[in-house]
Amino acid sequence: MSIYFWGVIISIVIYMVVGLYAGSQVRDANDYYVSGRNAPTFLITGTLIASMLSVNGFMGDQGWCYTGNITSLVLLNSMCACGYVLGPLVFGRYLRRSECTTMPEYFGVRYHDRKIRRVAGIITIVSLTAYLLACITGVGILIQELTGLPYEVTLFLAWLCFTVFTFYSGSKGVVLTDTLMFLVFLLGVILAGPIIFKAQGGIGKLLTNLMNNPAAPQGLLDYHGNIAGTGAKDVFGAVMYAVTMGIIWLITVAVSPWQAGRNLMAKSEHVTFRSGAVAAICTVVFLLFLNLQSVAVLNLNGGLEDPQRVLIWASFEVLPKLIGTLLLAGITAAGLSSASTFLSVIGFSVTSDIIDRKFNSEEEKLKHSRIMMLIVGILALMLAYVGLGGVRVISWFASTIIAASWVVPGIGGIVCKKLSATGARWAMISGFLGFVIPKSLVGLGISPFAGVFVNFLDPFFIGIYLSLFFALIGTKLHQAGTEEMEYHEKLMILPDKEKAASEYKRDRRYGYILIIAGVITTLVLLFGWALPYNGMI
Repeated sequence: MSIYFWGVIISIVIYMVVGLYAGSQVRDANDYYVSGRNAPTFLITGTLIASMLSVNGFMGDQGWCYTGNITSLVLLNSMCACGYVLGPLVFGRYLRRSECTTMPEYFGVRYHDRKIRRVAGIITIVSLTAYLLACITGVGILIQELTGLPYEVTLFLAWLCFTVFTFYSGSKGVVLTDTLMFLVFLLGVILAGPIIFKAQGGIGKLLTNLMNNPAAPQGLLDYHGNIAGTGAKDVFGAVMYAVTMGIIWLITVAVSPWQAGRNLMAKSEHVTFRSGAVAAICTVVFLLFLNLQSVAVLNLNGGLEDPQRVLIWASFEVLPKLIGTLLLAGITAAGLSSASTFLSVIGFSVTSDIIDRKFNSEEEKLKHSRIMMLIVGILALMLAYVGLGGVRVISWFASTIIAASWVVPGIGGIVCKKLSATGARWAMISGFLGFVIPKSLVGLGISPFAGVFVNFLDPFFIGIYLSLFFALIGTKLHQAGTEEMEYHEKLMILPDKEKAASEYKRDRRYGYILIIAGVITTLVLLFGWALPYNGMI
């Protein structure tokens, strides 16, 4: 076996040891479900980025960059980053005040309705099972590259790796291993970048080399990217695709259970603000640095048969063995971290939100959660063997389910105390069906739907429109009760422990850093890309 194989295996063993150690510290359901509600900024930031980036960020998205859509992804990621800033402000801090253990539980408590809690739980399982499928597929591909084992075997190994420590340690282990994995792939990308850029002639020559590279995809450096890569027919459609997906990811990081749900684990509301600011910077700056590495490979090898393996190819063929091993370990870590997050959230949701059962003890409840994790994990593994699609396609489909279903009852439940349980529940169901049905019609290529559901009639927007409509109708027919409005008023009260002026002073520092990072990134893109490419300097 090669150094790459053993490097990745050693990293996986370390993650398992850390996860098992964390599991030994689990004392009750509060520890298992929300990590004791005492995670600091560093750990929340680590788990936010690790669970968000996943194997799709290192494979699916990078393949998309390699085939000509880096500009689309830069726009998308910039919009996505806004979700990390807006999410804690308009939703996350109120979610934390609820002191719930799962996102579906929050919906049930906020609207005083068991039905919406169960609906939210079902949507969580559908979405995250799809995400889990993408992670298993991605990590399976990587292990296959490293070992040469049959793909079916590597899928099982990928599933086994993240199941072992998630099954035992719950959120306490996930937060620690996520942060450790975040540090691994952060270091791997930082060290790999300069070497990849140097191999194609240096960072200063990257733009020129791409402009003169006959193998570069059409539209690679244009603001609209490769039109064909977005599935559009013109420039407007290509840009609208990126904008649509940017809105989707903005909403996803603001209200999804694997992102906004991290607020339930935070030590304070201030931690949610600060970790959101750092996550926003990483989403723009770190991912831009990663995307540039993928397009730099075009100058070294413009004919990869499987674009989503672009960084894997660079690890083997361009980087020194030690750094290549670190990058491969980072890609593996991204997949495992997200998979562990999704698996834990699924197990918690099935046990707490869907099955209406009273447990005799916390030990019995934890046991049941672990069994549910195992069952759903096996289901995702079986779906991976079927081969339903590429990593990026599955990941983006899964994210859109949550965005279309939850934004109206989630954000609406904060900004409007009159939104009723019936309106919220109808909004959630209609958002889900309003997305899934049109998306299926488009995916199947059924005429004329494939040509109708585009831009502002994208299946995502159809889901949002229907969600808003049925929220209004449901609330009109069945108005919010006294208990619902009183609970809303309770959420609006700022806890005394959050009022320290010194904490807000620290929050502002993170805000200033976020602004500075944004200005610097804008100047780099302007003077290092846009103006030179258009012959203006």
